[in-house]
Amino acid sequence: MLRDRGGSERGTVAIVVALSLTLLLAFAALVVDVGLNWAARTSAQTAADSAALAGASTLLLDGPAAAFETVEDFLDNNQIDLPAAAGWADDGVVSNGEVVCWTMPNAPPDPPPGPGLNCPDGSNALQVITPPINVQYAFAPILGRDSNSIKATAAAGAGPAAPNNCVLCLLEPSAERALEVVGTGGVDVDGGGMVVNSENLLAMVLTSSNNVSADQIRVIGGFQDLGGGGTFVPPAEAGGPPVPDPLANLPTPNNLPAPPVLQSTTPVVVATDQTLQPGIYSTITVQDNAVLTLEAGVYVFRGSDGLTIEDGARVRSTPGGGVTIYLACSGYPTPCSGLGARFRVQDDGRYQASAPTTGAYAGLSIFADPGNTRAMQLQSDRDLTLNGALYGVSTPVLLENPTGDLTVNSLMVVDSLRVPFRTVSVRYNPRVPLPGVGGPVLIR
Repeated sequence: MLRDRGGSERGTVAIVVALSLTLLLAFAALVVDVGLNWAARTSAQTAADSAALAGASTLLLDGPAAAFETVEDFLDNNQIDLPAAAGWADDGVVSNGEVVCWTMPNAPPDPPPGPGLNCPDGSNALQVITPPINVQYAFAPILGRDSNSIKATAAAGAGPAAPNNCVLCLLEPSAERALEVVGTGGVDVDGGGMVVNSENLLAMVLTSSNNVSADQIRVIGGFQDLGGGGTFVPPAEAGGPPVPDPLANLPTPNNLPAPPVLQSTTPVVVATDQTLQPGIYSTITVQDNAVLTLEAGVYVFRGSDGLTIEDGARVRSTPGGGVTIYLACSGYPTPCSGLGARFRVQDDGRYQASAPTTGAYAGLSIFADPGNTRAMQLQSDRDLTLNGALYGVSTPVLLENPTGDLTVNSLMVVDSLRVPFRTVSVRYNPRVPLPGVGGPVLIR
């Protein structure tokens, strides 16, 4: 009997078509549903990035509660469905999304610390895990997969300790040896990085037997370790964009709500214990072991000798008060365009005044007019410790022999730095208030 070849072939074709349709549907699922997955993941990551950046900036300026509110607003504006239950962001349950804060340079806590503990005061970095986004697949249900749950994670840091920002910032853009550490000098930065903005091929030079250390060391131009025995810890990184002035938005004293008033147009010499009021001065020289007590406020100096402390004299602030020294030029309030007032400590002089803790200059010890190019010379045998920021974008700082060590328990933002024999230490503490912050940056 002859077989029905046509019927057999038709059956084979039907099987092939059925298999092909299955493969086509599988490919359709792959193309369409992977596209849906990719679009949802991209949307979630964009939302997480923007929420982390905005939250980190708000965190440093206004604290944890405001940061959480900012994160929720940004997620909501990016069409992320937030959980109905209040407190989802710090309930310790990652599956419904979570916001965690911490203090750099430490890493974020993993896992989150627990309900209500996710954002300690003083934090300067913030991580956002978005609530899950449910993606409903179009074709994949045929293959047994109806949907997928997608979350995105982003972290951002704000302020000087953020990566590529600085707590020791040398802003001179082109000079040779903008950082020069020689002899037995050393630089030790804790709580953040250092950046040398000079693009010169010899922007940073180390010939000392001591180290230059920070969380990150970056120089826009070139650097040399000339074999004095010290080294860069960690190794220096060359290139990248120059760091912006982290305190560029500070108002000058004449633009404060209550500007300093004129106190003296002639030099003041303090040779016996004395107390002075804040305001505008020509110069003040403290000598002969005298103790000058400064009442809380802003002290503006217009004469070239500015504030000079010598002969074992001492300058302090009233208990509980805070003092900011402003180094202006003779035409104040006209901005400087060259040599202005100086801050000089020599012989056995000591400066022990505290920085303000509130107001526009909170956390600011010394503020040189942005156009003041007068060098700050530190020549005392005594150590100098500032508990607030040292800020002078055009001010070179020179530790000259003999000199004690310089410690700045905040930011140090100056033109350039030369350290021949002693140590410059910058100890950034994000819990100490500061009048300005660097822009937020993504770190994860």
